[in-house]
Amino acid sequence: MPYIVSVNNQSYSIEIGEEKRNVTIEETAHALDWRQIAPLAADAKGNVSAGGRYSLLIEGHSYEIFARRITKADEKDSQTYEILVGGQRFEVKVEDERTRLLASLAKSSATGDATVQAPMPGLVIGIPLTEGASVTQGQTVAVLEAMKMENDLATPLSGTVTAIRVNKGQTVNQGDVLVVVEGE
Repeated sequence: MPYIVSVNNQSYSIEIGEEKRNVTIEETAHALDWRQIAPLAADAKGNVSAGGRYSLLIEGHSYEIFARRITKADEKDSQTYEILVGGQRFEVKVEDERTRLLASLAKSSATGDATVQAPMPGLVIGIPLTEGASVTQGQTVAVLEAMKMENDLATPLSGTVTAIRVNKGQTVNQGDVLVVVEGE
């Protein structure tokens, strides 16, 4: 599954192989092996956070890594981890590439119009609203079938649907505008 990983404001595309033994970083493949040495301790309520101490072997080089999940207030579709390796601390933000693409294609301004675009080529299998309908931020305005999956495409702002540029059953290309919403 492809992910976008951000470290120190630098983003990298990462794909993890099915066996979790192969990782592709920016189109360069790496063989790896990792084992958890120790989990994180439980808190006073007995909850255990994701993370712990790990042994990581990448291309024959061994690393001892400490990792723990950090919960941030502004996180919606991503996760942030604190990583300690070689005496250095990094905050690593991990996002699903598909979710990030969907969010970035729903372009909007605070008060203007928003366009909901096709994040990938696909087949429009539903338009649940009509022109003139009122919508709230996050409401589904189009359903696209792509790669055998249904994708609910949401409006990034509240307002009124001013244009529906596709029909149910229509094939669309990546970037095609599906719906236009005028902000409140």
